[in-house]
Parts: sequence; C-alpha cells; structure tokens
Amino acid sequence: MTQHLIQATHLSKHYALDGGHTVPVLRQMNFAIDAGEFVAIMGPSGSGKSTLMNILGCLDVAADGYYALNGRDTGRMAPDQLADLRNRLIGFVFQGFNLLPRKSVLENVALPLLYAGVGRAERRQRALLLLEQVGLSRHAHHRPNQLSGGQQQRVAIARALVNHPKLILADEPTGNLDTQTSEEIMALFKSLNRTQGITVVLVTHEPDIARHAQRLIHIVDGRIAHDGAVEQVLQALHPT
Repeated sequence: MTQHLIQATHLSKHYALDGGHTVPVLRQMNFAIDAGEFVAIMGPSGSGKSTLMNILGCLDVAADGYYALNGRDTGRMAPDQLADLRNRLIGFVFQGFNLLPRKSVLENVALPLLYAGVGRAERRQRALLLLEQVGLSRHAHHRPNQLSGGQQQRVAIARALVNHPKLILADEPTGNLDTQTSEEIMALFKSLNRTQGITVVLVTHEPDIARHAQRLIHIVDGRIAHDGAVEQVLQALHPT
C-alpha cells in the first residue's frame, strides 16, 4: 500500500462561540497528496483555505478526523512533537514574506538552522548555497528593505528550503507581486518540484497561478467541491 505524504480523512474543524455554539470551518474533508505532487488549493474568501493550510503545516490541529504527515498521525502528537515534525519536513512561504527587517538576507535564510542548533559555519554555507540557487547570492548582506518584492519572496523561498523539507506550503505567495514577478516565482516553485521532487501545496485565488500546478483542489464552505487536473477543475468552475 502506497504511503501518501499527506493523508486527510474526515478532516473537520470548528471554532467555539459563547453559549456553546460552534462555527464549522472544515467539514469532512477527504484527500491525499503524494510525494512530488504540485497541488493548488483555491476557494472563495472564508472557504477554509487558511485553516486547512494551518492544519497541514502542523500549526493547528483538527477537531475531528485524521491527518497524517509522512505516515505520522498528527492527532496523536504533543505540541513539541508537532513542532519537531514541522521543522524537519515543512518549509513555509507566505504572502507577506515575513522577513526580519534588521537581519541581513543571509541571516534571514539561516534562521531556521539557528533554531535547529546547526553551527555558525554550516549555517552560513547552507544559506549561501540556497541564495545562489535562487539567484540572490550577491545580495547576501543586504537588508530586506533594500530588495524588490520579488527578491524578498526569493529570500523567503530560500529560507523555506534551508532545512531540506519534503513539503513546501505556500499561502498566496504571489499576492503582493506584479504579474511578471509572479510568473518568475511560480517558475521557481515548478523547478524545485520537478528537479528536486519537493512537494508543493499552494493556496491561491488566481486561476493563472493555479495553472502552474498539476492538480487543483477547490474548496467551498469548508468542503471539497472539486479535486482533479487543473484545467478540468477550472473548466468545471467556468464552463464555456
């Protein structure tokens, strides 16, 4: 039996309100993602995309159902175990870059290695290699505010890769970028997926960005409405 990198079964999430009421956010989601896939997740605002990404990234836990990452049942793990799993397997890329403004580009990329207890010389070497890979080695000692938005996102991608993750979770990574820069960032994700076999799961609201993926999961009101090849799902959403 094939072991999926991500396995979600009857995954549900709700938030409690005063008076004992609850608001459902995710409802009985069932899907699997294999190692090496490039998957886009789309849906209207409030559909549950961000909540789902937080659960997939072990930043939150489901209220009901089963979520396994790399064969490990996250529902049975303590917070420190989830943090360890997250740090070893996942690289995060966000819309807002989340770079530390007072740190150099090199220091930003190396930061996860500092938390992992890696020595200074190795941190520097690995960070420089990643900056070269994303085409920013000559900016290693610049501050983030000295870079363009696209360059800052490349730094964020290098930081996401520095711990050699199996999975990259990208939440609207092109949301603050112009069209040309967005295409360049998506080309980088595709290259990482194809040449290194890194699994990429990307949240976006833009069909043109989703088209860079191989598969599209469309969410409506916390449920999976469509799951399939990108063009098939987009055709179902916008029939001509």
